[in-house]
Amino acid sequence: MKRPAFTLEQLRSFVAVSETEHISQAAASLFLTQAAVTQQVRHFERAVGLQLFERDGRRVRLTDAGRLLADTCRAALRSVEVVEDSALGMRNLRAGSLELGASPTCATYYVPPYLAEFTRQHPGIKLGMSVEPSTDLNRRVLVGTLDCAVVEGEPDPHLVAFEMTRDELILVAHRDHPLSSLRRISEDDLAQHLYLGRGPQWSAEKHVRAMLGEAYDRVAVLNLGHPEYVRAAVLAGLGFCALSQRAVAGDLSSGEVKRLPVPSVLRSISAVRRSTRGGPAQEAFWELLTGGPLTTSARISADGNHA
Repeated sequence: MKRPAFTLEQLRSFVAVSETEHISQAAASLFLTQAAVTQQVRHFERAVGLQLFERDGRRVRLTDAGRLLADTCRAALRSVEVVEDSALGMRNLRAGSLELGASPTCATYYVPPYLAEFTRQHPGIKLGMSVEPSTDLNRRVLVGTLDCAVVEGEPDPHLVAFEMTRDELILVAHRDHPLSSLRRISEDDLAQHLYLGRGPQWSAEKHVRAMLGEAYDRVAVLNLGHPEYVRAAVLAGLGFCALSQRAVAGDLSSGEVKRLPVPSVLRSISAVRRSTRGGPAQEAFWELLTGGPLTTSARISADGNHA
């Protein structure tokens, strides 16, 4: 096997600077001097034959080449951590780390019981969690910067996927919104009001298009990103939206919001991972996600009802 032209320390310095775009912050995170980090990055640039940063005042910015290489380098560092974790795992998972991802809906309503149970079983494992759109999570699992993730909608076909459950997406509005008084709602009715969306990068929007039909391309749209921002805007009476039934269950019970008479959509909630075997912590968490024993209280919370 050919020996790489760069060192692990150079790789760590490049990744640290790429994440902060600031030499001093990267140096502090690595417990090194600024001069040492600058030298490591310059050596790494020479080794790969690319300019990875350009200066912007007191900060540095990734070049296009640097941006493309950053994910690969993070994945390489994660692979090194997995090797270390595998050795630690021989001591019954008393130490190690696990990098997880979840879309906002999954992070709020589906993943917490599994995290709680895993932490109870393996308190020595250090957990990291990224909350991002499902498309980004699929990509990060694929390249190896995340060990596994829980996503909404369609998993990447190149990943191993396990459907954990299905989530019901429903259309809602504030009780005083004009749509809430209608017994039947047409596409023309919807097109007259503001739709509160997540944004095209979020997988939920594909399902909303199916719910709204041609009205989806006719409505005025305000994209708010995170579903809790969307929920807050609906509670303020700003417009109508599509949210997980779990997200508005309390608001429906109180009568603050009304469910609109438009057919709901069921979307998959799936755990995804690469096909290759991971470290001990990843394998233990995957077993939990795909049918390992949860405690009774955790199972009730994860399923939304009694086991």
